Amino acid sequence: MKERIVILLLVLWLPNICFSNRFELQGHLKNVPDTYYVTVGYDVVENGKWKRIIHDSILVENGMFSLSGQVDELSPAYIEINKQRLRFYLEPSKMTLHIDIHAPYNMQLTGTTVDEEFQTYISTFHECDSILTEKFRKAVDWEYTSEYSVDYPGMYSLYTHEKEDKLLAFCKKHPDYKIAPDLLLQALEIDMDSWDSYYDGNKVVKAPKREVFSGITKINKVIRKLPAEITNTNLGKKLLERASIAKAVSECRKTIIGSMAPTFTAVTSTGDSINIANYRDNKYVLLYFWADKISETPYAKEVISNMTKDIPSRDIVRISISCNIDGDEWRQEVHKYGDGYIHAEQPMSTDLYQLFVKQISSLYPFGTLPTYILIDKKGKIASITEGVAEEK
Repeated sequence: MKERIVILLLVLWLPNICFSNRFELQGHLKNVPDTYYVTVGYDVVENGKWKRIIHDSILVENGMFSLSGQVDELSPAYIEINKQRLRFYLEPSKMTLHIDIHAPYNMQLTGTTVDEEFQTYISTFHECDSILTEKFRKAVDWEYTSEYSVDYPGMYSLYTHEKEDKLLAFCKKHPDYKIAPDLLLQALEIDMDSWDSYYDGNKVVKAPKREVFSGITKINKVIRKLPAEITNTNLGKKLLERASIAKAVSECRKTIIGSMAPTFTAVTSTGDSINIANYRDNKYVLLYFWADKISETPYAKEVISNMTKDIPSRDIVRISISCNIDGDEWRQEVHKYGDGYIHAEQPMSTDLYQLFVKQISSLYPFGTLPTYILIDKKGKIASITEGVAEEK
């Protein structure tokens, strides 16, 4: 009987804790219309791999919405409001999220074990995030890029690079915070992206030059201060894995210029087979990795011109490779731009793809396309230009 009483008291004293991996989120939004819609996304681990769950068009009535789902442990999440994605956290518990859309970065989260950590983060960064978002709004075409401000951290990092040191200082001060691995992952995202330009609403302009991976040493110093109970979490393990890869690629990048380019064989849009090794001692090769649209903008042409300005056009072979589309969609796109390039099918299983696309984009999941790689007549990598923005 006494055991039953103890169990009952525990349940009464811990009303917010769910005894499973289920979460329940109650949202309270201030200064929104009576009927409103938001999107919430969150990351979960399934079969040892991270996966993003997205709930589109969640109905908000009278300033309130609810969402439930499953997470094993602390997981990063975002809510999209007024073309802004606000980061928060989910746990297997009953939580409440309060947001005033007139002051979105002052949101409040309750019902988790990281409530105090999150509010400390908010009080430290809300002004910084507000200012940086406003800079981003003014500097780029907001209608075009707002939806990518989180999905493409490379573009956003042009304006948040100054936040990297703040994140490191915060985690150095609070190494025992459960949210520290996620904040350091944000710092890694900022550090690893290398967008070379951006669209300002009227034209593509060159971004301020900065060294990619310049902060990896500082980030690793802070990571080493995290206690084992933090690094043994899902987020902690993800951080250690990403930091390890980032360090390896950072070292690789220091020696990649001047190294031999991996060769590959691919089938072209005309049905021919090509191998870049066949051009050695005869031609320069310009590899153009693109997403789903081939760029023919003046700025893209300027980038190519700068990379090849000392090389006669007759000595250059231009090869385009899409990293996002194939099949009929790819054929339709390359048909529009038949001149000037040899259009190759994706060499998905080759060393070239593994090195320049798959491995790099696995570090910052949304990639830095388009990318241009110039290979000299000896088969060595002469130069690389990444993340050249395209005009709308």
